[in-house]
Amino acid sequence: MNKQSLFFTSLVAIVAIALMIMALQFLTKKLNIKPEVEDKINTSYAIWSTSIFITFFMFLKVALEQTENAIEVIIYSKTIDNTFIEVMQKIVIFIGFTFFFTFLSYYVVNAITKITFGNKVDSIEIERENKGYFIMKGSILLLLVFSLITIFEHFLRWFAPVVNTPFFH
Repeated sequence: MNKQSLFFTSLVAIVAIALMIMALQFLTKKLNIKPEVEDKINTSYAIWSTSIFITFFMFLKVALEQTENAIEVIIYSKTIDNTFIEVMQKIVIFIGFTFFFTFLSYYVVNAITKITFGNKVDSIEIERENKGYFIMKGSILLLLVFSLITIFEHFLRWFAPVVNTPFFH
């Protein structure tokens, strides 16, 4: 492991977590969810947001591994002219797909729960403190992520840098 790749990977992780916090705040405002009632955070809101964060961290783990490998390959490559642009391109691709897969799985679970549990609105269920609903929804989300994580890893490998190896006779 190279110190540069570890530095960039940790920096990418910090920025990605900050972006996920902002995206979750945006989603909370979009869905009109009120996380606080009488200066206390709802338990159902905590379950809802924790399941989304766990999903994100599971996808982020795979993306950071691929990012670190890509950075090491790009740094030691003799054929790449502008390494900084190439590294930034791979980081944006890997982290962008992490967010895409996180929210895609969230909306797939929303569709599944609407089919099975009926047309329940998350903001109303959070106000009613329906913990069982969000535990069930979170567990479905985590099971979906466990089934998608290998597909996600293979998908990210499509965007890995190509290493040209000379063959000698």
